[in-house]
Amino acid sequence: MTSASSSHEQNAANEKENVDVGVSSVDNFTALDTVISPSGKVIHIAHDDAHLDEALEFARAHGHVDISPEEDAKVRRKLDMIIMPLFCFLYMNQFMDKTGISFASIMGIQKDYKMVGQMYSWTNSGFYLGYVFGSPFAAIVLQKVPTVRFVSFTIILWGTIQCLHCTPKTYAAFMFLRVFLGFLESFVAPIFVIILNQYYRHSEHFGRTGVFYGFNGLGTIFLSAVSSALYKHSASYSISGYKILFLVIGLMTIINGFLILLIMPNTPTEAKFLTEREKEVIIERIRHNNQGFGNKKFKWEQAVEVCKDPRTLIYFLLSLSVAIPNGGISGFGTIILKSFGYTTLKSLLMKMPVGAFELFGLAILPIVSRFVKSRMAIAIFYLCVVLAMCCMLAFSKNTNAALVGYWIYGISPVGIVLITSCVTSNTAGFTKKLLTNAITLIGYSAGNVIGPQTFRSTEAPHYNNAKSGAVGCYCAAIFLVGVLTAYNIWENKRRDKAREAEGDKYVVPDNLEFADLTDFQNPEFRYRI
Repeated sequence: MTSASSSHEQNAANEKENVDVGVSSVDNFTALDTVISPSGKVIHIAHDDAHLDEALEFARAHGHVDISPEEDAKVRRKLDMIIMPLFCFLYMNQFMDKTGISFASIMGIQKDYKMVGQMYSWTNSGFYLGYVFGSPFAAIVLQKVPTVRFVSFTIILWGTIQCLHCTPKTYAAFMFLRVFLGFLESFVAPIFVIILNQYYRHSEHFGRTGVFYGFNGLGTIFLSAVSSALYKHSASYSISGYKILFLVIGLMTIINGFLILLIMPNTPTEAKFLTEREKEVIIERIRHNNQGFGNKKFKWEQAVEVCKDPRTLIYFLLSLSVAIPNGGISGFGTIILKSFGYTTLKSLLMKMPVGAFELFGLAILPIVSRFVKSRMAIAIFYLCVVLAMCCMLAFSKNTNAALVGYWIYGISPVGIVLITSCVTSNTAGFTKKLLTNAITLIGYSAGNVIGPQTFRSTEAPHYNNAKSGAVGCYCAAIFLVGVLTAYNIWENKRRDKAREAEGDKYVVPDNLEFADLTDFQNPEFRYRI
């Protein structure tokens, strides 16, 4: 195993010398094995099923299997045909739930609820307040329950709450539904990290996450088309057009929830749409992630490790940096378009190009990733483009230039795409992964709470200070991605050198990847750049 450097404490060195590191039984995990973590600490691998990964039982029964590139590609295509559509449309529905309020903002909702001052801003921020409160609970609950089944019921309930958005008579009742909606969606957000980790290789995480977020663009196009049609024919309906919009989004979400409940299993080994051989292929696909399906036991040592990992703080700050402009500009998008001199109907339609850029710009990430292997390099390039577009939106005196900046700004979710894929690929240990994801979502939600508040009613309709603040946030995001990249490269090189120093003494226990070790504990783990 990798050894500690000579500067480690003497007692740790003595402990290492007295431990037989490696496989202590030829029968996988029937006896206590030990490994030396990259920091030099002796890690004892427990063998009761409560501590090990859920994928281990299947791996024990089937052993290692050889798969050809052709067979691997065939299974990946099958996963892309079944899993990706379900969760892409879930992401689209989740996005429409959050941003439908932006379209409603110029369809009459502000007048109906007598919104003045910052009241409309709080309809955006309130949703994410629910997210902030719900995320810690989600991290704990999702580890204890059959994840996919629980989330499916949550999606159905969340869709129902979205439908109920057309019923409140007062602003307070409407705000209650917004906050509750955010609370429910906080239990759904982690499912994307879990699903990616269960079915896809680490090299596929960034691209597939990009496709998820790309479908936000399709959601924008859909909302733009439907809301403009509803507004145009609003005199024909007995209720306001934006209320019909809420109903449409809610019903789509409920249908999506039922489909996931009927089709998706809690783990790949339970999948009815996979043959026994395909399940073996999936086990081998995720083996190199050094992560498995998950574990139902909350591990306090992993929770402590979350607090010690510098990446946790970087993820939080990065999420905050990209979320502040996202919360503001997405919530006030149609209002910004009206400030360019467009009518309400034209403003609703002019959101379509934003969705088109987002759909195309992010959905092509799996293709881009085939040619540029570094997700960090791709993200930095995209973020630089976003920064340039944000500058055009904030500082250009030419309306057409500002409009183009707003449109291309649609690719801005690349920041959270990167964070999500890093949490998926670079955080091992199921408790640690869920908690890290929760902290990331808290940062993202907090940013989305703050973002709408930067759009002060006293600065309407141009909101120059809010736009300038968005520029500063993206500068910070690019800097943080650079710091994260450098830190991961340094750590990988350190681990490689320590492994080389071990030479022939380096022995890997069989199925180590399914021992539910964290990235700090597993000497085989390398951070994906």
